[in-house]
Amino acid sequence: MLNSNNNLRTPQRLWCAPALLFFFICSLSSAKDYKGFNFMDDKLETSIKFRLINDLVIIPVKINDEMELNLVLDTGGRSVILFGNNFKKKLKLIKQEAILNGYGKNRGKTASISLDNKVQLGDALGKGISILITNGRYFFPYDGETKIHGIIGYQIFSRFVVTIDYKNEKLTLTEPDFYRAPSDYRAMDLTLKDTKPYIKMDYQITEDVKSNGFFHIDTGSSREVLMFIQEGEDKLSDVNVKRCSVGKGLNGYISGYKGFRSNVLFEDMEADSRYFVVKREFSSRELRHAEGSIGSAFLKNFTIVIDYVNEKFYYRERDS
Repeated sequence: MLNSNNNLRTPQRLWCAPALLFFFICSLSSAKDYKGFNFMDDKLETSIKFRLINDLVIIPVKINDEMELNLVLDTGGRSVILFGNNFKKKLKLIKQEAILNGYGKNRGKTASISLDNKVQLGDALGKGISILITNGRYFFPYDGETKIHGIIGYQIFSRFVVTIDYKNEKLTLTEPDFYRAPSDYRAMDLTLKDTKPYIKMDYQITEDVKSNGFFHIDTGSSREVLMFIQEGEDKLSDVNVKRCSVGKGLNGYISGYKGFRSNVLFEDMEADSRYFVVKREFSSRELRHAEGSIGSAFLKNFTIVIDYVNEKFYYRERDS
């Protein structure tokens, strides 16, 4: 997937901490280069139509006024990442490489770095944006209509209140000071750790397996729910599971287990779902006691609002 640039004899490599499924990336930009996102023409809000492909939110993005691309909206992603060596010819690269650590059987994958780019989605324009480029051109599945080129994440969520209306396939970005949650939405506190959002919920898998813990809200995961276990833990030893391939991460395929004969029930959201189990190693920067993650295959049953600035998560069950 991500190969080293053999033309650089002694590249300076920048290490990135691991992140969660579906993809794992890092952001590299100095304070001098980074300007961030703002609305154009003093607007306070913009709405963008997206496509839901493989239960992932795919949004249209324009880069440097010329490249019109489709990117996955991923709360697990720190920066923009593009898949395909062809982008290296279209962007100005620096000599350093990023080493991307994340889920998958491989380790130490590298990416080229481009700084000071313009990224536009709807009426929101980002300047001084860093972009990582890998050679995984065929990383994403192709549905015959929409080609997916990469990922965008934290730089959007950290700047705007983000509303994802899965039913109507509409993404809305709002100035945090301007946003007011509708009265029929439920609210939960949002915990941010290593740029990722978590909510704390009661959950139950069987009569004997019930607890309370933090779950990563992961819009970049096409699975419903992942339950995490660390080496030596036996908290899910009484749960019926079968070994399976859970999915594909930035560093390759992910092995784990699929729960059967029971679903995981989230009492707070009054919803249940099938789940998968993966062994999880946490870095010192992450929320090390997280119970799992909730992906878009589960979230698509709701309209959700993610507010990093005020550390709130709002949701409403979608109409059938």
